[in-house]
Amino acid sequence: MSLFTEIEKNIERAFRGWTQRMFGPSRADDLVLMHRAILDEIESKVQTLARGERVFPYPHVTVTLVAPDPKRRELLQAAFGERLQTDIHAALSGVRCQIPRGFSVELRLVEAGLAPIEIECSADPAPAAKAVVAAGPGRLVVVKGKAGREEYTLEKPRTNIGRLAELTDADHRIVRRNDVVFEEGADETATTVSRKHAHIRLDNGDYRLCDDGSEFGTRVFRDGRSIEVPKGNRRGEKLRPGDEIYLGRACVRFER
Repeated sequence: MSLFTEIEKNIERAFRGWTQRMFGPSRADDLVLMHRAILDEIESKVQTLARGERVFPYPHVTVTLVAPDPKRRELLQAAFGERLQTDIHAALSGVRCQIPRGFSVELRLVEAGLAPIEIECSADPAPAAKAVVAAGPGRLVVVKGKAGREEYTLEKPRTNIGRLAELTDADHRIVRRNDVVFEEGADETATTVSRKHAHIRLDNGDYRLCDDGSEFGTRVFRDGRSIEVPKGNRRGEKLRPGDEIYLGRACVRFER
């Protein structure tokens, strides 16, 4: 019998009811199957010690979902973005499984991949984080599109990216300043960058890219595949050296 059988029934029942109300019965069936597959994979990582104690030894889990269509990715973000970590934590806690301190689940949505669902468990992310801190500040190199500079150093806690250096409201008060500025009307590529397109946040030594509700979207191209950055998601996408960031059709490369 599956370790999660009983607790999973309760979690799945709640998830099914919520998705039916939010997205309709036909979409709910598909989402429930994906939800079940994710929990089954998490269950396979549980370790049982000599005294029968159960342990999940991984403090960080990355769940990657493949969806070529942008609307499908928006659906998956809405369905799993806020609930996935809560449901995985509930499943592990429900079978009295020890969970590492600081346990977190990261959801990534990509256009293509080897499998519809990929789950990566990190046993000890701390050394990697320390290595990133030691690497010094990140920088953006403009690859496509006309910007104020060819290269920008990411030294601030938050770096705003957009079109125009300053944005004002109806009373001509400044409401936002962009640090990485694509020039208004410079070329067709620059016009696909929204005035308040995105920002990069420095978070415990990591850089995370967030979309600020842009018109043409934000994507990260990494390892031969494109990763959608959901609009308005505060967590954003963790950047890695060599990532190509597409802001509409404009492109910058993240280096460190």
